[in-house]
Amino acid sequence: MKTREGFVSNSSTSSFICHVCGEKFTGMDACPSEFDCLECPNGHIMCSEHLDSPLEPVFMDGCEHEFDRETIKFCPECGAAAKIEDDEFSMAVGNCPVCQFKIYAESEMAKYLEKTRGVNRDEVFAKIKEMNKRRKKLYDAEYITYVCGMFKLTDDILLAEIKDKFENFEAYSNFIYGSTDNY
Repeated sequence: MKTREGFVSNSSTSSFICHVCGEKFTGMDACPSEFDCLECPNGHIMCSEHLDSPLEPVFMDGCEHEFDRETIKFCPECGAAAKIEDDEFSMAVGNCPVCQFKIYAESEMAKYLEKTRGVNRDEVFAKIKEMNKRRKKLYDAEYITYVCGMFKLTDDILLAEIKDKFENFEAYSNFIYGSTDNY
């Protein structure tokens, strides 16, 4: 069975992986909340047991400015609606360990290493395939391990580098999924 990071739905079967512990969840039309998991606005999923601080509210159809949302219906600064998502299984970016650069999602880190270290995935796959000719795919974890070995990198070094280079997860995401012009 193939597993994928994040939330994946294929007609009636849904599956996802916790970005913290790697546990895989699968169910018929399942969503993360059915397995006591949380999901941030950037699609990172984690088991609720990994949450190390109280949940921040997730703003939906609103903004992140501070004001009394009980009595004021629109933000005095930007005019956005004051509605707050009250879904207990949604997680704000401030609570997400991936968005806070405490841990990384393998798919995102593989893209980051490709852009910053310039190691071709096909070359790495060829090396892996030398050891097992039946291999049909290179996994992100294998690519990360190989590149980290080449450059003597650790998870701590990589996360510190990313924290230093990017102001927030949005900037990091724009870099790995967009152009390198902002780097």
